[in-house]
Amino acid sequence: MSLQLNILMFFQSIRSPFLNTMFLIFTISTEVPVIVLASALMYWCINKKYGQRMLFSLIGNFVINTGVKEFVKAPRPIGTPGLESMRVSTATGYSFPSGHTQTATAFWTSFMILIRQSWVYVLGIIMIVAVGTSRLYLGVHWPIDVAFGWLFGILFSIVFIRLFDYVDEYKKYWILILLLIVFAIIGYFINGESYIEYFGILTGFVIGYIVEDKFINFNTGKRNRQAINFSRNSKHENRLSIIFKRFIIGIISLGVVYVLLKSAAYIIPKYFEIKNFEIYSVIANYIRYSLVVFYAVAGVPLLFKGLNLDD
Repeated sequence: MSLQLNILMFFQSIRSPFLNTMFLIFTISTEVPVIVLASALMYWCINKKYGQRMLFSLIGNFVINTGVKEFVKAPRPIGTPGLESMRVSTATGYSFPSGHTQTATAFWTSFMILIRQSWVYVLGIIMIVAVGTSRLYLGVHWPIDVAFGWLFGILFSIVFIRLFDYVDEYKKYWILILLLIVFAIIGYFINGESYIEYFGILTGFVIGYIVEDKFINFNTGKRNRQAINFSRNSKHENRLSIIFKRFIIGIISLGVVYVLLKSAAYIIPKYFEIKNFEIYSVIANYIRYSLVVFYAVAGVPLLFKGLNLDD
């Protein structure tokens, strides 16, 4: 532990206003609002299949990360004598492995697998290293947490994307259902509230993907994987207008659904007798996250088709 603490103390010794701002930006770049916006833009607006693969990789990594955290229960370095941790408000839960690091690694590894261009590789490697380093600089994770965040992010991104490609190509939906059953069994033994919430996200994605793929099948117009052409003509201007409308309508409607479901979960105990509020809260959160993600994956595309925003 002394070597790991020495590494954190080194980063603390080089802190400056400029570095503080820079590493805060890096760490914020992989927090939920940013990831949601980036994933929604890809799935709804640019390339549906790329978005599906990226979302499955990210959500799978969320579940794995939370499951390992709840199983290992490693304490964070926050509160260690002599160490001044920063931005601790977002450093919740256990320490191993680093969630920010694994999320950034999963996001950029997935992006590199999908795009396969040199500039993406360079940018992706820079961001993966920078986000992991930011967690050490801020003093909210041990070096071993970051190292395994990198390892898990790369490994499971490859696994989840390959698995999704196989399921999507051969329409073997039962594999995803089996995966849900496996994660549900793991969740039963872990019995962690955060794990159940992320499992709800995975549930919503899997069911939403199957429903969208079988019954909705909306099109982003990127099946041929050509790049967006920004040349000035009415056809491409119209496409950009559709992309803008999709994104705004999708985000606003998703926000409305989220607020309504959260309000419903809050109101229900006022009208019905809840004997065990803790169990109710866990179940309500699972259902809420499942429904929100289901709406994002299947409901929003259905809305696009109804509004004639499907290519």
